[in-house]
Amino acid sequence: MPPFFREVMWRRVLDDLSVEHARFEGTESGREISGAVMLAEQGAPLRVDYRIACDKDWRTRTVEVHTAWQGARRLLCLERDPGGQWRRDGEPSPELDGCGDVDLEVTPATNALPVNRLRLPVGGRQEILAAWVRFPSLRVIPARQSYERLAESRYRYTSLESGFTALVDVDTDGIPIDYEGIWRRIAEG
Repeated sequence: MPPFFREVMWRRVLDDLSVEHARFEGTESGREISGAVMLAEQGAPLRVDYRIACDKDWRTRTVEVHTAWQGARRLLCLERDPGGQWRRDGEPSPELDGCGDVDLEVTPATNALPVNRLRLPVGGRQEILAAWVRFPSLRVIPARQSYERLAESRYRYTSLESGFTALVDVDTDGIPIDYEGIWRRIAEG
């Protein structure tokens, strides 16, 4: 894949209480997604800054999440080695072993990870295990999910534990445009 750089902004249309500015960068050796999400969480401002580094095939390698909420600043660092073992803040996190992607609860950006990594054909479906990061707690749990490619630019995301499902429309780079009823892209460059 040739080098690329994209910036996008989403608005959370579900409740109109959040916006995000994200950057997608790619080189011959890897991919990176970084961004800032501003939310109203339980009536208080929550800021989430994140950076996700992947290899050239969109396999998650490192994740850094910084939060500021109710006067407290917190940091979460996740690392995944090529064998699939995870570390959280430098300590082994075996409950996440086998997770292929990270899923940050507050952003549609992380849907680009399995969309680009799996490269499903139209009609294809695959189950994955993701390291799901909850906010504002920064709790990380393994989450069984599936992605089904319904059309060239449309996927059905399903949380296999809860049964939640949503259509996700993406652009030619696999970056979400619309996350059904929750997020909508409002700017790009």
